Amino acid sequence: MRDFKFSASFVTGQFKWLSLLSLVAALSACKVGPDYHPPEVVTPKRWSGTSPVACGGEFIRQLCDAKENNRAPTEPSQTKTTDLAHWWRGFQDPKLNSLIRRSLQGNLDLQAANARLLVSRAQVTSSAAALWPRLGMSGGYQRERLSPNALKGILSGAFEGGESTTGLLSSLGPLGEPFNLFQAGFDSSWELDIFGGIKRQKEAAQAAAEATEESRRDIGITLSAEVARLYLEMIALQRRLDIAHQRVENQHKILSLAENAYQEGFANALDVKRAKTEMQAVEASVPMIEAQINNIRHGLAVLLGQQPTALDHEFATLNTEIPHPPVLPVGTPADLLRRRPDIRKAERQVAAANAMIGAATAELFPKITITGAVGLQSQDMGDLASFNSGFYGVGPRFSLPIFQAGRLLANIDAQEARKTEALKEYEKSVLLALREVEDGMSTLNGEYRRQQALLTAETSARNSQEAASFIYQEGETELQSVLDSNRTWFDVQEQLVQSQLGWATGHVALYKALGGGWELESK
Repeated sequence: MRDFKFSASFVTGQFKWLSLLSLVAALSACKVGPDYHPPEVVTPKRWSGTSPVACGGEFIRQLCDAKENNRAPTEPSQTKTTDLAHWWRGFQDPKLNSLIRRSLQGNLDLQAANARLLVSRAQVTSSAAALWPRLGMSGGYQRERLSPNALKGILSGAFEGGESTTGLLSSLGPLGEPFNLFQAGFDSSWELDIFGGIKRQKEAAQAAAEATEESRRDIGITLSAEVARLYLEMIALQRRLDIAHQRVENQHKILSLAENAYQEGFANALDVKRAKTEMQAVEASVPMIEAQINNIRHGLAVLLGQQPTALDHEFATLNTEIPHPPVLPVGTPADLLRRRPDIRKAERQVAAANAMIGAATAELFPKITITGAVGLQSQDMGDLASFNSGFYGVGPRFSLPIFQAGRLLANIDAQEARKTEALKEYEKSVLLALREVEDGMSTLNGEYRRQQALLTAETSARNSQEAASFIYQEGETELQSVLDSNRTWFDVQEQLVQSQLGWATGHVALYKALGGGWELESK
């Protein structure tokens, strides 16, 4: 019967502990504050502008070929699209692919963003650790002296009727004498997250880490677009440099025509001076173009995380043909919410602000912390390991804010205002993204029409220049007509190069606006 009673009491005790733990677990599942719901933003069903991206660079390529071969261009029956995540490959330029790949590996801004991501992930782990008990170990030595007067007063108050405490004091040993105190043990504490304040903090840290990751992706997208833009500008400058050299060569020919005409009596000395001045002005433009090419090489090297002159040998010679971009997979406006990392970053910041409202609200509720300590304490080092030196203590601690002068409520109001701010920033980022795409398509539309007009103008200007030179040799026109027609021809060539560059970089800007390169981690 005694064994049965022991077993019953044991089972009853275990049941009470299990019930208590179940209650704590149920309460810990609660989380005060608003649950997060992603913000809803209304986007257009389709883009308002129409763009020549339907035929894209392929039509421009055929148009250029047609002008050079004096035939009509044909509309392409099938156009080639590119993977938006790796849009630069669509240019089919190995050097561009290599530059972007190396920049994504060596760029210092991107490496710094990777370090910030590691910091934010570590903060998530730190926030989650608060949900678990904390256990520590401590030990120490202290030289102490007890005050006889203070202890005598304390003990005297414990006795009634003025009873002498001399015997009790003497039993405690020599008072006023210093003594050693050795101590070692473990202590622990565990805050029960009954109202979910710690969980909300972890939720906020997780959302902030995800926002940091999106920021890193945004840096990668901006980096790839900047590398492509500088590379295309460098090619265009090389093309302009070739045009400048051709222009100098052509001016030498015109100067020779003027000198011959002067010697034969068909022209005066002023024509020779005009031709020489024009030639010198053209020669003066060459060094500046060369300096611009060097500066872009330096900028590209820094973007790759290298010394400014690291690419001088690799790009000492350049192809002067600007690569044609492929067809753009524009998609729908709603796709931006998924592809643009700046939009996803703004959404995660809304989530973090929402979680912090719950963390602030939890401060209004009671906190229960279970603390405990166990260890050894002795005046003699030799007795520290004995059983009589042991001590322990365990129990809950309860705290509840009663009067905070409105601090806790003001903190909740502040967190709600921060969420409103984050929400408006999210809506703004969506609007700016929509505008960037619409602007990009509008720019390509204008550049498309401009390039067609310039191709026609270049043919006309070249014919006019050839005709003016021929007529001048026959002595039937003035030199100024030759100079003007020659200047117009080369100016149109420069404008055509600028238009071809604008067409290519316009695609790069639109790729970036569409979120191209957002799957950088899968490159």
